[in-house]
Parts: sequence; structure tokens; C-alpha cells
Amino acid sequence: MSSGRMRRLLFLFLLLVSSGHAENPFRFAETPGKLPKNSRPIDYAIRIQPDVAKLTFGGSETIKLQVDAPTREIVFNAAALKISEANIDGRQIPPEAISPDEKQELVRIKLAEELGTGAHTLTLKFDGKITKSGFGLFAVHYREEGTGAEKTLLGTQFEPTDARRFFPCWDEPSFRAKFQLTVVVPENWMAISNMPIAREQKIGGGKEVEFGTTPPMSSYLNVFCAGEFDAVEGEVHGVKLRIITTKNKSEQGRYALESTKAVLHYYNDYFGVPYPLPKLDQIALPGGFGGAMENWGGITYFETALLFDPKNSSAATRQGVFEVIAHEVAHQWFGDLVTMAWWDNLWLNEGFASWMGSKCTAHFNPNWEVWLQRSIPRDPARRVGIPKEQAMEGDARSTTHPIQQPIRTEAEANAAFDDIAYKKGQSFIRMLENFLGEDVFRAGIRQYMEAHKFSNATTVDLWQALGAASGKPVAEIAAGWTEQPGFPIVNVRREADGKITLTQERFTINQKVQSSALWQIPLTYEIEGQGTPATLLMKEQRATLDTVPADHAFKLNARGAGNYRTGYDDPSWKLLLDALPGLSAPDKVNLLSDTWALVQAGRKPFSFYRELVSRLPASTALAEREQIIGVLSAIDAVLAGTTAQAALRRTAIEILQPALAALGPEPKVGEPSTDAVLRGSLVEALGLFGDEKVVDLCRKNVARFFQNPASLSSDLRAATFAVAMAFGDGETWDKLHQYGLRSNSAEEKQHAYFALAFARDPTLIAKTLALALTDELSTSRAVFLVTKVARESGRPDLAWKFAQENQKALRKKVDSAGAVTYFPGLFTFFSDPARADELHQFASQNLADGWQKPAAIV
Repeated sequence: MSSGRMRRLLFLFLLLVSSGHAENPFRFAETPGKLPKNSRPIDYAIRIQPDVAKLTFGGSETIKLQVDAPTREIVFNAAALKISEANIDGRQIPPEAISPDEKQELVRIKLAEELGTGAHTLTLKFDGKITKSGFGLFAVHYREEGTGAEKTLLGTQFEPTDARRFFPCWDEPSFRAKFQLTVVVPENWMAISNMPIAREQKIGGGKEVEFGTTPPMSSYLNVFCAGEFDAVEGEVHGVKLRIITTKNKSEQGRYALESTKAVLHYYNDYFGVPYPLPKLDQIALPGGFGGAMENWGGITYFETALLFDPKNSSAATRQGVFEVIAHEVAHQWFGDLVTMAWWDNLWLNEGFASWMGSKCTAHFNPNWEVWLQRSIPRDPARRVGIPKEQAMEGDARSTTHPIQQPIRTEAEANAAFDDIAYKKGQSFIRMLENFLGEDVFRAGIRQYMEAHKFSNATTVDLWQALGAASGKPVAEIAAGWTEQPGFPIVNVRREADGKITLTQERFTINQKVQSSALWQIPLTYEIEGQGTPATLLMKEQRATLDTVPADHAFKLNARGAGNYRTGYDDPSWKLLLDALPGLSAPDKVNLLSDTWALVQAGRKPFSFYRELVSRLPASTALAEREQIIGVLSAIDAVLAGTTAQAALRRTAIEILQPALAALGPEPKVGEPSTDAVLRGSLVEALGLFGDEKVVDLCRKNVARFFQNPASLSSDLRAATFAVAMAFGDGETWDKLHQYGLRSNSAEEKQHAYFALAFARDPTLIAKTLALALTDELSTSRAVFLVTKVARESGRPDLAWKFAQENQKALRKKVDSAGAVTYFPGLFTFFSDPARADELHQFASQNLADGWQKPAAIV
């Protein structure tokens, strides 16, 4: 046996040992979780009657159970619910036999007699609470468009473990069941759930709405929304589509409706399994939570992620809406039709939906530079960035984790929704598809869908399907990428004999990690003048190429589709710089990203990156310029308060001015949307770097805007507001605040309020932070305002002090998506390493166990 073969076998063995167990194909009985597998729900009939005035609800349910092994105990999930009555097969269960465990979010029912195998019926009555932030059943208070009237609506957010706050249930993904929901709502309200309305009747106090029964699905995919809604409607392939909004906003859903028609048609063809429900509703909520949620047949969105106003929305909003729709509708297959068995395989949902959504968006919008410039964050208020780069920066640190990580508690399940699951998962899938080929990869996905529809799956199930379709050792290739942390750098060296030697090692930033990790790397490379990229599966620590002429440039990671860094020796680098004008936009962005990563890791000086930027041809390519903006902004943050910051800003202005001069400061009729997006990015960056002409322009434009809002392009509003506030005074703050306060548009309100976070005067910073405790913004945007101040004001210390002093109030506003990362996330804006000890001390004293892992990562 060769030494290389020995190393590979040892590597795979260590992966299995380190992961705690060798993952198997999905088997219900072997799936992790707290709940025993001896009894399971088959279907639920649930009735909910909310009392919006009291923020409470009453409920009852009948659950058909299948008992697979005799038991004298029934165990299920419930949180913040009070069970008042329970019956099993018509026999009442005494109250003392019902034992809630609030900490574990479990209820145990002790039975007087053994429950035999077979079918049984459990009925429960219960009461719960309506929350004000995005988990469980929540209420949203908002002002109606056009009338300004104060209104209230109800929505739900159950992922990952909050369905148990709405009704007692087996709230783990592998316990699939059918759900039939009945609700009581005011007569003038529209009610929405996963399935169409089966029956509706007037009753005392409103109307009772009964929905159809769902296919078998996981509990967290349930949805219930109700309020005074409008809708635009359509149909594709017999599926009824609705974009549902609050009153007088439905026309802003027209773009989303047309986009959904295209996306659903694309996915029906791609997956080979038609969308299985009779309808697909997408609901725009003006508050409650900050992102979007793929509830089967009833996707919920924060308004800015779904609505597009042709008169007032920006090109960036238009692109963002399409991308988020593509992501969430992809979940209707990857996540809903086939669901991960347990939260350690969350990436099967999120990584694939991110990849599929980007693939679909790029298909319909080839000029948007989707793979280079866009991302699908859970929180659409976060800045846009290259998905792979966001994940790679975190994955290069010693505190990273594998794509597949053990999940033991509810808090850990919440913390699993991070860049590794979403973006590293997406990047690995893209690299694998690139290696296997699009047609072969799709054949494997279709096989996977057909085999596991209406059921659950593990990563192993996916690898088996892709391996069968491709005839390649997919599981062996994938192991290093999903079961161990980090990623490799491939070093390129030209030898005296003309050959090129490639070596791999783990790439890290800011710390040396002793690692013998080895990856099977699907390499792609281009040789100058030869056109079509070549491929190589690098299985060992070292590989050799002998087909590259000594005087030809050699570019590894063609088109940047690989999830690895590349380091070139001097001869190879010089040839690449000479060939730079002929490289594609993806290859230029890839070189910029790798070069900056080498600077961050201390392997190269900043002058190395600066030289590459100076050698780039003049360009207004969006992704290329935004990569440079991101790097310069990051350095500026690190140099804040130092004498070197002024020099850096002069350099930044010198680098960025030509692109804005080429685009012009004002929009042009018929220009591509990428120009509009880049112009906004350049105006904001140059303004914040102190370009006097840009600052003066923003001041004048915002003054004109307050006189005539139509005078300022929607594509420039966010940037102009930000720069004007950064160099503004109390009067500017007051005008922006009043504009945001009056606006009923979530997008315009967000532009105005987030601009307040750029204030640099400590007095104004304090006023901005105080807004987070008011009801002027939805809860998800209110708490994000503190994060925005930490990032943009240059005073993260003031934001952190405010967060400490108002912990309790802020925690009540944080939705489930940000529950465990919110406070640790505020520390990412400090550049002083000494702050790390402060965070760890705060975490140990104030944060529960699930919050401490994100604190360690920061």
C-alpha cells in the first residue's frame, strides 16, 4: 500500500473519530434529539383562538399517535404553554400526571396503564402568549399605508424550535406529520396558513377559518398569519400564487409575483419533482422578524425583502428581492419536501438553498454578477458581500467549526444559522457541481429528491445520490470539506525543470494552527492562450503539473469557483500580473480576494495588494470595485484613531475616484443596474473617506431631497443620507429622523433610521441608540440599529455600553434568528484585542450556554 493511500485512509479514519460517529443514511430511530422514538405523531388537528388585546391565545388539539413500543410515558415539546387538560383515547389524565420541564421545554405525561403498540389519540387544551418579537406567535403593530391608522397583525416564526410555543408538539425535524389548523380571527381579517382555506364560517367574536391538511412535514414549517391584508394573485403550472401585503401596498408585490412565476417554473424543471402544494403564498410583514422563512406554502418575509416600488425602490432592492425569493422558494424542495434529519445537517437546507437561489438568480439575470457580488443573508439589512468570502474569512480562524457540527440544545440550533452553514455550504456545493458537471450534478439531485420526498435525509444520502449519478467518490471528496474545520491554500511553485509543484496546507488568519488536515481539492486551472480550463482532483498534500509552458501565465481556481486560496511564487505572480488585462472579471475578483487574504494572514505586505490594484485596468465592474471598497473600509476601521488613517483615506480616494468619474455622480437613462449599485457604493465609500467633493454633493442633495424627495434617485438615497449624517449636525439628524418617522415605506424608513447610525457626535450617537428602545421601528430593525451604530459611528464602545445597560429590553426585541449572536456580534467592530477578554467575561456572567459559543468565535 502506498504512503499516500495510507495517509488518506488515516485521514478518513480520523474524521470519523473526531465527528463522534460515522453518519449513516437517514433512519428515524437513529436520529439525534431529546424526544424518545417509541411514539410519534401521525397527524394533528389544532384550533387556536388569539386574544390580541391581551396578547394571549387559547388552543386545543387532537393528535393521532403511532406507538411503536409499549410505554407508560408520553413525552413532547412545549414552551411557555400551560396545558390545562389532557386525554388519551378518551380517558382524562389527572393534572398531577402532567409534568412540564420548562428548562428542557418538555412535557412528560405519566400514564396509569401501559400504552400498547398501535394507534392512539391524545387531546390537549392549552393557553399561550403572543410575543412582540419574532418567535412563536407574535403581534406586529404598524401604521397603515395611505391612512396612517394604527393597525395590528399576527405572524409566526417557528424555526428552529419555536413551534412548541404555538401548540404542544413533537418539535424535532424527523417527526413529520400532517397538520390541520383552525383559527378564530376578526371578521375583516385575512388568515393564511400552509394550505388553502377548506371552510370558513362566522361565529361570535369573528370568524372561524379551517385550513386544509398538509402533507407530512416537520413542525417548524407550520405558518399562521392574520390581519387586514391585500394581495396580488397569479398562477403557474396550476399552483395559485399570492403576494400578500398590508393594505394599500399590494402593487409593490407585483415584481415579486412575476419573479416567483419564473422561479417556480425553473425549479419544477430542475428538481424533476413538481411543487407539491396547491398554492404558494408569500407574505410581507412590516415587523416581527428580520429576514425570511420558508414555511411550506406560506413563506414569510420582512417587507424590504419582498416588496419593490418601481418609483421609489433602488436597483439593489430589486436584485435583493429576486435573490431572496429564489432562496426561499428553493427551500420548498430543499428543506420542506426533503428535510434534514437533525440540526447538525442544517447546511442541507441552507447551503443548498443559498447555492440553488444564486444559480437560479444568475440564470435569469446573467449581468448581475451574482456569484461574485451578491449574498443571501438571513438579515437583509446586512451589507452585501461575496458569499464565499464572508464564509472564508471566518473559516480561516481557529474558532471556526465544520459545516456539520454537533447540535445538542435549542440554543445551539439557533447558533447554527451562520456563514459556515449558508455560505461555506453554498461554496462547496458550487465547487462540487463545477467538478462533476452541471448535467451529472442535476441528475444526482433529482435522484435524491425522488428518493427522499416527504421524508428526511442526512448528508450521506445526498453523497450517495451524487456518487451514483457521477460514478465518482463524492463521499470521499466531501468528507474533508464538511467534517473538518477550515479550508486549504494551494501554493504554486515553478521548478527549474519547468514543472509546477502544487502543495496544500490549512489556511489561517492571525494565528498558527498546527494541522495535518488534508482535502481532496477539485482544482480548475487555466493556461494563458489555451482557452478551456483544465481540472485535477488533488488528493495528496503535493501534486505536479508538467504541461504549463515556462513563459505562460498560470491561473489556478479558474473563475473563482473553488473554495480554497492560492499563493503564487514570484515567477508565476509576475506572469499573472502581465496577463491581468486578459483575465475575466471572476478571475480578477478571485485574485483580489486571495491577495487580500494573504495580507490578512501576514504572508504578504499591504503593498502586495496595492500593486495588484494599481495594475488592474480602469474599470467600473461592480464586484471588482466592491471588493476593493470592502478591503479599504476594513483597513480604515482597524486604523481608526491612528495617524495612519489619514494616509489610508487619501490612498482610498485616489483608487476609487476614477470609477465614480467614469460612472458620473447621477444616474443615466438605460444604464445597467450594476452601474446604479456601484455608484451608490462609491458615493458612500468616498464620502466616508472624506472626499470633499462627494461630501459637498451629498449635503446639497439631501437638502434638496427634504424640499423635493423626487430630486434624489432611489439608488443614491441610502448612501447620500449616510454621508450627509456622518458630516452633519443636529439639524441633519432631526430632519432624517422626522422623515423616517413619517414614512410608511419600510425601505425608506430603513434608509433614514440607519443613516442616523453614521452620526459621529457622541450626543447624536446617544440619541440614535435611544431609538432602539422605542416603538418607532419594528423590533428586528430597532435592535439592529445598535449594531449599525457600532459599525458606522466609529464608536463601538458607546454602542456596547448602551447594550450592557439595556440588556433586558434589547433581548426582548431580538428575534430567534439573532438570539444567540446579538451581544457577541457587537464585539466584531472593535479592533483592540484586549476587548476579547471583556467579551468572554461578559458571556460567562450574563449569557446562557448557547450564547457562549458565538462569544468564543468572536
